Amino acid sequence: MVAGAAFLLLVSAVLPWVKVTLQAEGLSSGAAHSLDRSYNGFEGTVGWGYLTLLCALAAGPLGVVGAVLRNGRLVGAAAIPGMLGLASLGLAATRLDSAKSAVLNGQPRALPPVVHVLLEKQLHASLDFGWFLALLMSLVITGVGVAAFVAAAGRSSAPVPQPPLPRQ
Repeated sequence: MVAGAAFLLLVSAVLPWVKVTLQAEGLSSGAAHSLDRSYNGFEGTVGWGYLTLLCALAAGPLGVVGAVLRNGRLVGAAAIPGMLGLASLGLAATRLDSAKSAVLNGQPRALPPVVHVLLEKQLHASLDFGWFLALLMSLVITGVGVAAFVAAAGRSSAPVPQPPLPRQ
């Protein structure tokens, strides 16, 4: 389960994480114009997809090796990259304003300051489906890892049955 979630976490890093939309109304004859720009985890100033990618590459082998060896502690160790993935997603969510700035600064010619301020007020940044998939997969990796570690610790603390003593 951890390996499958790690694979989906790997895939989610290239899906759109942040979407910046410009809604401009009344520019020409009452029609509304819109501009959409999406960033995946690697593009622009979002940039925390690399850490998420490393977390997926660490959690996957831990899940596979732990399942093959039937070692719950190895699977439980996958909770550490899962929590780091959650941290990288939180950092990406805090950088929504920088994605708006990247859209404005990426224009082919410099905008006058007044137009820049007016357009910045019309830009709306939101999290996209790739970010939510990465969040879900990080939660799955962390949850399954913690559950496997607790189960492995519970089994090792159980008393080991001793063979009966020989009668004399």
